[in-house]
Amino acid sequence: MKLKENQITYIDRYLQFLGVKFLDVRIELIDHLASQFENDSEYVLLEDFLRTKKGFVRAYQKNLDKKRHWSYQKSLFKRIAKFFVSPKYLLITLLIGGIVYLSEHYLGRNYRNIFCLTTLIIPQILHYYLYSKPKGMNKKIQSAKYIISIMSIPSMFLYVAWTAIESENTILFMLYWFLGIIFNISGIVEVIACRNKIVKTYTNLITA
Repeated sequence: MKLKENQITYIDRYLQFLGVKFLDVRIELIDHLASQFENDSEYVLLEDFLRTKKGFVRAYQKNLDKKRHWSYQKSLFKRIAKFFVSPKYLLITLLIGGIVYLSEHYLGRNYRNIFCLTTLIIPQILHYYLYSKPKGMNKKIQSAKYIISIMSIPSMFLYVAWTAIESENTILFMLYWFLGIIFNISGIVEVIACRNKIVKTYTNLITA
């Protein structure tokens, strides 16, 4: 039995009543619930069927939260690995290493510190800008909400920046700075890639 448009609308409203606020999550749940009701439901009335799905909806949201969070983290580490194994990225890696080395040996300590902090701060600022555009998207699309978490690990380099700057161990500092740039560039590239996909989804949903 194929559901009618008004029944699809009813499922959507019921999901909103249960607190499912994100458009993309509701679309996934509507597809799943509609298919289940059409194919193997023992209930004649859609209302009766949906009342039995409250626990499923809550569990689905919880599992989707974890799935999307960790999928973004996994994608970030894959992106970082490319800087060490992909010929396309190795040139950038060598360039970053060269900049760190020359800065450490030819810039004064104060200028080096300012340069180091700048390379770690700018990606974070850019990240927050990308996260907030288009306005309101992260409040309507669950996938967009997790863009903020992509830079959580790269941001750790900024949190410990002062300790690293004060270190007298040149090799450890250069390693810290080098990895900090790699992680932050990887994060921004991943944020842009994920955001572009999500914007397309968002645009399709709000214009549908």
